[in-house]
Amino acid sequence: MHILVYGFSGKILGGIETFILNMNEHMSSDCIFDYIIDGNECVYRERIEKRGGSVFYVPAVKITPFKYIKTFHRILKEQRNSGTNVLYIQLFSMANVLPALIAKKAGYKVILHSHNNGLQNKNILYKWIHLVGKRLTRNGDYIRLTNSRLSGDFMFGKGLKSEVIYNAIDLQKFAFKQDIRDRIRMENDGEGKVVIGFVGRFMMQKNPIFMLQVFAELTKIVENCELWIVGEGEMKDAMDAEVVRLGIGNSVKWLGRRSDVNELMMGMDLLLQPSIFEGLGIVLVEAQATGLPVVASAEVIPEEAAATPLIKFVRLSESSFKWADECIRQIRQTRINNYRQGKLVFPEEFDINQEAKRLERVIANTSSDD
Repeated sequence: MHILVYGFSGKILGGIETFILNMNEHMSSDCIFDYIIDGNECVYRERIEKRGGSVFYVPAVKITPFKYIKTFHRILKEQRNSGTNVLYIQLFSMANVLPALIAKKAGYKVILHSHNNGLQNKNILYKWIHLVGKRLTRNGDYIRLTNSRLSGDFMFGKGLKSEVIYNAIDLQKFAFKQDIRDRIRMENDGEGKVVIGFVGRFMMQKNPIFMLQVFAELTKIVENCELWIVGEGEMKDAMDAEVVRLGIGNSVKWLGRRSDVNELMMGMDLLLQPSIFEGLGIVLVEAQATGLPVVASAEVIPEEAAATPLIKFVRLSESSFKWADECIRQIRQTRINNYRQGKLVFPEEFDINQEAKRLERVIANTSSDD
């Protein structure tokens, strides 16, 4: 069973990309994902091909819309002739519903998967196009999936049925191990320090400038405080400038894009994620699974992300000082509760071995449904 997947960035391995790749790797070997990528590169192509999948490229729709439509339609037609009949679209917004409409015309069954609950950093035109796309697909025969009720309501509209597929992870991979924590802290010169972590793409949605301002407040209160930044993205230069402005350069470590995020989290003392909006926030789930306390944004983070008592929500309207104060409270409280000594009970719906099979059943039923 080959499934066409669309909606990824080929340049950066972000949260959505990681989630879908991980889910497919925990499905049966009979379920193979082939990917349609905008542009001409895919940094995770090796992982796709290892699973038996293929990568197809389409030109950017904003630059050459007619060529985009022609290429997209050709790929769909060729794969349809090979037996593929499902297009599985990962949605950041409804601004580009063109692939869904093209696929429907080509005889495909379409799965729409919402991964977002807001567009606060987009302009009025983009938001208007999102609403148009929402209306164009509202009455269509689509399978609708979401990672939270808040995300489903935002993407598809309240009252429209959608099924929650949890942002599940490999719980064993993220289970805390003291020896790994000791090694990671030694390798990164974090021994004897209070390590604050940030994991994510450097983009406006993740609110990285405010995150740096919160950390700067923490350095005024906590001795030997250090920030580990894991990720990459378009706001790196702006973040560099803010680090200089705040005078915290000696306390910041840029760790780049990493494949050992689970181990890095074991070395941290708290994860700081003041996102402006999130579909769910898979790094929040990962952090809690390893017993790492989290401070994240109130209201914009769905309630499904609170898998444990380890997460504390603070309003974005609060000052950086207030955020820093809550970070300290979370670190102290977690040390008291000692969650990292095997006392943490994690909800089974976040187990990727279970959730991947459930998603596979949804896809298989869609593919075979006449």
